[in-house]
Parts: sequence; C-alpha cells; structure tokens
Amino acid sequence: MLARVVATTSACSKEGIDNKSIQMRCYASRLWHMACSVAARKLSASSLSGFGSRKNCSPIGFLPHPGRIETPPDRVIRSWTDQATLRGVGTGCIRNPEGLSMIEPSADVSATVEYTMDKWRMDRVPWAMWACVAGLAIALHAESRGQNGAVLAAVYLALLGLAFAGYALTTLIGRSGLPLLLELLIGALVLIIVSALVGGISLMVGGSTGGSSYVGAMRSLYWSHLVNPSLNVFGWMLLYLGSGWIAFSSYRHFHADRAVVSMSAAGIRFHRPWLKGLFIPWQEVRGVGHLEVPGMSGVPYVSPYAAAVTVGQDFYEQHIAPKRSFLAPPGSEAMFQPKGEMMQVVLNSADMTVKPDDFLGPAGARWKAFRDRAGSSSQPGGTIVYGRWSINGSAWQAVQFLAPLVGMAVVMLYR
Repeated sequence: MLARVVATTSACSKEGIDNKSIQMRCYASRLWHMACSVAARKLSASSLSGFGSRKNCSPIGFLPHPGRIETPPDRVIRSWTDQATLRGVGTGCIRNPEGLSMIEPSADVSATVEYTMDKWRMDRVPWAMWACVAGLAIALHAESRGQNGAVLAAVYLALLGLAFAGYALTTLIGRSGLPLLLELLIGALVLIIVSALVGGISLMVGGSTGGSSYVGAMRSLYWSHLVNPSLNVFGWMLLYLGSGWIAFSSYRHFHADRAVVSMSAAGIRFHRPWLKGLFIPWQEVRGVGHLEVPGMSGVPYVSPYAAAVTVGQDFYEQHIAPKRSFLAPPGSEAMFQPKGEMMQVVLNSADMTVKPDDFLGPAGARWKAFRDRAGSSSQPGGTIVYGRWSINGSAWQAVQFLAPLVGMAVVMLYR
C-alpha cells in the first residue's frame, strides 16, 4: 500500500501539478479509486453463503459491485450491476435501491407486512394505570355522604356515552350532504330522544321525596344524588375508565384484531370500520413517497411525517370514493390528497406508532417488484408486523409499569 501511495505521489508530480491543494486533491482521488478497486475485488471473490451477516457488509458501505452476484431465490435484491446507487446504513451494510437493508425481513417481498394499533394502545396503559391509582385514592379517602359511588359512577358514564353518541350522530348527519331542512328535522329528533332518555334516567336514579307536583319533582331532582354527587363518584369513574382501557388493550394484545394496513405481493389492503374492503393493486400505484401538499408559494411541500402511495384519478373515483362512508371520523379527509391529476392515499396515521419510513421501505420494494406483474398470493413468505408492542427490557419501560403499581400499594396501605 505504501508503494502505491509513493507511485501516486510520483504520478501527480510527473503531471506537473505544483499547487499543493491541487496535488492533495489528486492524491485523494487516486487513493479513492485504488480503494474502490481493492474492495471490488474482495466483493467479487467472496461467497454468498451467510448472506446478510456482518462479515458480508461492505467495509466502505457505499461501493457498487462491478460484477453480477447471484442472490438467493427468496430475496428481492437484484444484481448490483443493475443498480445505479446503493445507500449505506449505520452499521456499514449495503442497502438496495428500495432503501431496505439486505438483512431486514421486509426485504423479502413474498412476505406480508402488517401494521397494527397494538403499540399505540399499550403505550397508553401506564396512563390508565395512573387513572386507576387516582380513582382509588379518591374513592377511599373522599367522603361518600351515604351515596353508592360505584352505581352513580356507572350511571354517569352511561349518560356521558349517550350524550356523546347524540353529538356524534348529529355531526355525521351534518357531513352526509342531506338537504338543510332534512338535517334540521333529524337533528331535532335526535335532540328530543337523547334529552328524553337523559331525563328519564335522571328521574329514575334521583327518585322523589314525596312531592307529587311538577315543582316538587324538579326540586327533588335538583337535590338528588345524581345532580349533587359526592367526590368519590368521580373516583369510581376514573377506576372504571382506567380498568376498561387496560382490559381492552390487554385483550387486543393477546387476541390481535385485523391489521389496519397490510401489504402483500398482490397490493395494499385497508381495514378500517369506515373504509372496509379497500384494496389497491400494485399495478394501479403510480408512485410511493412522502405526502406532497400545495404550499402557500405554489411550491409543493413534502411532509416528512406522512407516507403515501399515488393512484390514478380514475381508479380513485371507481374503487376508493364509493367506499368512503359518512361514518368516517373527523379529519379522515386528510387521508386522501390530490396531486395534479392523481390522488395520494396516506398510509400512516396517528393511531399507529410506526414511522413513515417503515411504510415507504416495504411499499417501495413491493411496488417495484410487482408493478409490472401480478403478485402471487399462493406462496406467502410469512408475516412481518409493525406497531406490535413488546417488552424491550429497558429501564424506562419497567418504570412506566411499576411506578403505578407502587402508587396503588401506597394508597392501599395509607387508607
């Protein structure tokens, strides 16, 4: 190697380069080309057995191979002679053009990639545990004034749920596109029904103190336990809400529901209550990348927080728009954004704790592999799940779950 450096220095001197800075650039350029040739020879001589291990990573991390390397049949990596550029990861391993590391499971396009809400739900379990701690402290230490706090809390939650259902129903009716007069009539009917149910439950729970007149009944309602509850009722409400969330999240963790988004060799499937049966074949996808929205200056703004696939306007109007339901929650319109004469469909959302790059990598690899041919779903290559919660053994995760338990023990000991 020293001899090559000396030769390089002599070559630069023979070319008549006297400027020191130019000579240094010349030395660096020649040394770089020598390093590339050495690394290329090592790569061409290496065997493909143990492909993806640390020893098969390029020492430089950016070098394209000059010759063809035969990849295993279950890999999507093409011969490196067909690749224009290769990107390196932090460990120095080479990535393919789709941005997937060769050791990543999602690089196998025959596998199905699923995205779930499990981690999003489980990440909120510690907050639900703290709600239980606070509710237990209030229920044990606050005065009850002779009221049955557990029963009243259940009634309060039922009334709140009924009121929220009425509000959601009127909101959905307003977004349905019905004539204004019909919307007003339906809204008034919903208001009357909800008010009657709330008043009936309040009268049954509040009871009467013996007055038979309307004024006496309203006076007893005002001074009833329902209208003037004790503080421990709110403690029981926190207990119900926290325990309910913990039970629901735990059940869904061990009995997983359908993935919100799944990618297979055939295409992308969406499984949302308000968008059922939506399927986008890879042949209909026109592009994969970050979401582009119009900027104020007319220059499109590329959002790094949203991953999207682009489809044709005809496909959107025929296969996607009819599936959109007026039951969609507020803000769901942001899932579909126009891009010229095409439509962008956003893949990620706030209820999935998954980074946009974890959508773009698998989506880009499968799109490039199957956009010109139909994917074979008869030979699946396994399932890869993103957004799945797991015990990672970190101290922070242990503190998140142990601290509420310690707090609950303290509340029970000092009751």
